[in-house]
Amino acid sequence: MPSEPINNPGVTPTPGTPEYGRDKPRLGAGEEGQEPKPFSLGPEAGKEAAQTISTGQPSPIEVAKESAQAQAQMTPEQLSANMQKLQSQFTQAQTDLKNPDVKGKLTDDHQQALSKLVGKMNPDMKTIAQNSKGEFTPATQNKGEGVVNFVTKWIDASQQTMGNALNYLSNTKKPELGQYLKLQYAVQRATQRGELFASIVGSSVSGIKTLMSTQLG
Repeated sequence: MPSEPINNPGVTPTPGTPEYGRDKPRLGAGEEGQEPKPFSLGPEAGKEAAQTISTGQPSPIEVAKESAQAQAQMTPEQLSANMQKLQSQFTQAQTDLKNPDVKGKLTDDHQQALSKLVGKMNPDMKTIAQNSKGEFTPATQNKGEGVVNFVTKWIDASQQTMGNALNYLSNTKKPELGQYLKLQYAVQRATQRGELFASIVGSSVSGIKTLMSTQLG
């Protein structure tokens, strides 16, 4: 006998539960694969955020930079002491170069080293003058003029610049930080290089060659 088809009763939806997707708007073509848009601030909110950043507290990088500058900054008394040390180096160098006994022992290598040292210190002296409201006009070597006379003139000009810088420092209660640091670093570099005057004058020829290759090259 042929079997009768089995009639399965239909599944009756649970009352009060809407069918999935019945109340959702239908997606347009290609919208099924689109990712949801990321959250973003509106244009006005973005402007407010930018204003908060630009007018708020300094950034961590700026804070760290200011802290490092404050730690590296010398007191006016310390900077003044460095300036006076540099002046003493100039005075001693000038005394040595005017001494006939010392002057007579200087070889061409000594004179070449002195000339190079002056060239190395020119930028520092200019920076010192620029940041202490002064001027520095480096001496020039005239045709036929000896190196010793030229260096002696250069020291005279440098002494004037340092005197002006000391006056500026003593008469300025609160110098601008950027200028003050530039002045400080230039004085520190010049003081380190100023020590070479005595080294050059007191060195042998072999010592001069070492200085030329290691510190004046």
